[in-house]
Amino acid sequence: MPILSNILLQSTKDGIKLAATDLELGIQTIVPASVKKGGALTLPARLLSEIVSNLSAATVEFRVEEGGTQAEIRCEEAVFEILGLPATDFPFIPEPDATIVATLEAGLLRGMVRQTAFAVSADETRPFLTGVFFTTEETTVRLVATDGGRLALRTAALGQQAKQKFAVIVPAKTMHELARALSGVSGDVTVALAENHLVFSLPDVRLVSRLIAGQFPNYQQVIPQGYKQKLRLQTERFLRAVRRVAITARDSANVVRLSATGAELTITSNTPEVGKTVEKVSVQAEGEAIEVAFNARYLMECLTILETDELTFELTGPLSPGAIRPVDQQDYVYVLAPVRVYA
Repeated sequence: MPILSNILLQSTKDGIKLAATDLELGIQTIVPASVKKGGALTLPARLLSEIVSNLSAATVEFRVEEGGTQAEIRCEEAVFEILGLPATDFPFIPEPDATIVATLEAGLLRGMVRQTAFAVSADETRPFLTGVFFTTEETTVRLVATDGGRLALRTAALGQQAKQKFAVIVPAKTMHELARALSGVSGDVTVALAENHLVFSLPDVRLVSRLIAGQFPNYQQVIPQGYKQKLRLQTERFLRAVRRVAITARDSANVVRLSATGAELTITSNTPEVGKTVEKVSVQAEGEAIEVAFNARYLMECLTILETDELTFELTGPLSPGAIRPVDQQDYVYVLAPVRVYA
């Protein structure tokens, strides 16, 4: 459907409504405008976006002949004539009879999405893992994502009690677009639930998303409840070290090994056809010494989104999952399965 590559522009009493959809996710917003004559048209999204991003900070005029499919866009001395498609062909974005179930502060929700959505699976044969598990219980909201090899869980307190408990799987694409829409936004976001959809209402923006059917796995049972060795180290220092060590790991399944004794963590990678890297990082370690290997990319993706200066890395064994937690912030945990390596 070529029209799915277009944006709907439709005049309203408040200005111009812009809408886009891929039949799974729909996004709508209204831009204040002085409407001299009502109408509607769809224009290619990529072309329109490129034009708008290059316009001066001045008044923009849209002109469309009645019944026509060509728009004239004027801004100062620039004039564009763009071919579109009839608005009547644009698919209807559902406006389900949704019930508001929770309200979250925009910055908090964006942070929660950022800290979890990256861990979803790309395996379409298991669709229930390709989304973020979104659940509320009274005054608590949780976002969980996993691909089977790692798991990210963020918990937060709601400002007010949820109007009802719910547990749904939201497509990762929806969550990424939501995070983008929330960038720089302040205020509250309402979350409303319909039979098959979840609706996020931001100031001036509305996202309507289909939900993923299926049963999300019991994530609680994979979170380690104890540890054999606990490491405490600086987040940024650890991230930089892993990045460097990973350079010689790219041709060997991206595996890096960790081994901590005393006040020193040794990070190594070794690819016979490429070379070897070793880096040592200061660490506070307690418990028995454990040597364990992890996927470097999985490690870096977590370290990049942590918002604290220090973290703890709880290890349970060379073949058992480890848990990364921000220091003094127990509302986030990242569980990472080790990689089996052979000497």
